[in-house]
Amino acid sequence: MTTPVPTRVPVLPVVAAGVAGQLADDLLFVFLPSFPGAAAILAIVLTAGAARLVTAKLHGAAVPRAGLAVGAVSAGVGLLLSGLGLVSIIVAGLTVLAGVGGAILGRPEVRPHRD
Repeated sequence: MTTPVPTRVPVLPVVAAGVAGQLADDLLFVFLPSFPGAAAILAIVLTAGAARLVTAKLHGAAVPRAGLAVGAVSAGVGLLLSGLGLVSIIVAGLTVLAGVGGAILGRPEVRPHRD
């Protein structure tokens, strides 16, 4: 017999992590305006780290879903702040992937129990 795994995603931590990942990279752009590429890379890295923190206590299918939600919120905020240019859309796509990757990579593998 299998036990159900909760798939609910915590909304407030997900939104806070996504917004914080984008605003932190915008602060870097304010202080280092000559390195615009560094701010985009930092947003991707911060999103992956934020997804890792948000999903630390989650299990099962909730982990990639929460990572996807963090990445989507971060990408959405980034697109709102920077516009819909081609580079912004590409960085937003990479940000969504970073959210999922940060959530699931490096986690211990859990195998289902067979009776």
